[in-house]
Amino acid sequence: MKSRVVHKGGGNRPAAQGPGDLADFVARRLPSIGGGPATAAGEALLQHSLYGPLLEFLARPSKGLRAQLVCHAWRLCGGHGELPGTLAMLPELLHGASLIVDDIQDGADCRRGGPALHRVIGVGPALNVANWLYFWPQALVDELPLSAARRRRCTQLITNTLLDCHRGQALDLGVAVWDLSPEQVPVLVHEQSRLKTGRLTALCTGLGAVAAGARPAQVDAMLAFGERVGIALQMLDDLTALLVPARQAKAGEDLRSGRSTWAWALAAQGCTGERYRALARYARVAVRRGQWQAAARVLRGVIKAPGCRPAQQALAAAAEQVRGQFPASPALAALLHDLASLERAYG
Repeated sequence: MKSRVVHKGGGNRPAAQGPGDLADFVARRLPSIGGGPATAAGEALLQHSLYGPLLEFLARPSKGLRAQLVCHAWRLCGGHGELPGTLAMLPELLHGASLIVDDIQDGADCRRGGPALHRVIGVGPALNVANWLYFWPQALVDELPLSAARRRRCTQLITNTLLDCHRGQALDLGVAVWDLSPEQVPVLVHEQSRLKTGRLTALCTGLGAVAAGARPAQVDAMLAFGERVGIALQMLDDLTALLVPARQAKAGEDLRSGRSTWAWALAAQGCTGERYRALARYARVAVRRGQWQAAARVLRGVIKAPGCRPAQQALAAAAEQVRGQFPASPALAALLHDLASLERAYG
């Protein structure tokens, strides 16, 4: 359920965001969590097997994109005063959990400048950390300074998002890309991107809108906008992994796993059926021989003409949508500024 995005924008900042702030938030909250062991020995074991590894992982560099989107949506939908910092952290916690699980499922070695968590503490303990993170945000909702109705809506959004993200992950894991027909690939890639990255990004904008007391139509508009942004970001992530030399380790991870990515979707749309099937056969054989770099070169040659333009156009369409649904304001300008900065950060 991952999306690796780079964010260097300005505008309204949430109460906690940027490298280390998520870990700071978690560290501040851990002492107040009830139901833990009553003994010092039990607490020490929890620090060793759960809290310590979690804090180390969350302290790694992260741009806080999801927290920033919560803040933008809240401001855009009329939120006043200070945004509840806990609200902005909820999607970041869920995203952190998804990265740990993704790395296990992908057999990844690295994440955010360090070894993948399961490479440090083992698969079982890493899964436990991730599962704990999936549940904690739903408990945190009850502490938000919102009406009971708004808290219930936030909980509903989180639950629906988790269900959708796991459905999308099932699509991602369910079949190797070279076992699909050219007609199936673009449809599958779009749907898994919508359910995984799209729905998680929609959660950010939806939470901000709900917390601000937005009308149902505004909440729906922000959910649709977030989903479109998420899909566009997944496109950028997939395509730059293949096209940008510094990110090609990610391309190797995707190729070795036979993942259906937007690079394959563009190839399927831009090639004849015969040429695409030949490309897929070549890539499958190359990967099995441990030569994923050769497969990457051929696939890169096929998509170099469109490059990242489809992703950039999708992001521009999302910006146009929100511009048409909300009046001009400093909040809207800040949101659009950050979208533009995000696109530039991908090169």
